[in-house]
Amino acid sequence: MILHPHAKINLGLRILRRRPDGYHDIESCMLPIGWADQLTVEIAAGATADSYEIAGLAGELPIERNLIYKAVQLLRAHHPEIPPLRLKLEKRIPTEAGIGGGSADAAYTLLAINELCRLELSPEQLETLAGELGSDCPFFIQSRPMLVTGRGERLTPLTMPSALLSKWLLVVKPPIGMSTAEAYRQVTRHPEAEGKLAALLEQPIAQWRERIVNDFESVVFAHYPALAALRDTLYRHGALYAAMSGSGTALYGIFADNPLSSPTATVPSSLAAHLADLPVWLERLS
Repeated sequence: MILHPHAKINLGLRILRRRPDGYHDIESCMLPIGWADQLTVEIAAGATADSYEIAGLAGELPIERNLIYKAVQLLRAHHPEIPPLRLKLEKRIPTEAGIGGGSADAAYTLLAINELCRLELSPEQLETLAGELGSDCPFFIQSRPMLVTGRGERLTPLTMPSALLSKWLLVVKPPIGMSTAEAYRQVTRHPEAEGKLAALLEQPIAQWRERIVNDFESVVFAHYPALAALRDTLYRHGALYAAMSGSGTALYGIFADNPLSSPTATVPSSLAAHLADLPVWLERLS
């Protein structure tokens, strides 16, 4: 079975309060995007143990710390009848980006095993299990626009904001990373923002810049001014709205027209020149 776990962006991310369990209550809209890894999951006939092959942008993370490994172990703890499996992950989504690549891999591992082994778990049951793997993981079980609250496990379906229809999305990942835990330690909480995001997303996109906020930007940009400068570059080249996704450090811009097109195929657009050698994703939203 071959699946394509895809990334997400956050449209706004408010940090409301610290919870007694050590997590934070948040409010965000998560939007699935097309940037995807490739995950192959098969029953390993005749094998006595699982096997894993990780390639691409995975880095040097030990397999025991990889979320697909943790997903297999979690599901088998509940369903010991799961046979040995063979998993291959081709990482194409950049890591330390705030766009959910690892969380998507974990969620899609649960989905694949549920189907392959005929476990007949419901989406709600899979979301509960995914929540044990990470706060972003439950979102990827249904993979549709969601208002995300609680610590990330409370999901309310949303329609695609009308301001985004037929717009172009560009996502770029600079070679900078920051620990999510460190970002949370430094972030300022805004309980007064609770309950406002869904209505703000229905406002004209020209109003988003001042109203739809990612609270992590002030922390991350203070450490890495080049990220703030890159966001400003997106605005200078026509972005209707630009922001950091999650706790960073990927940035995205929403454009009315393809921002990487140019008058001739042999001459890059002025924005493309700024993004040279950086991982970039471009798609038209629908």
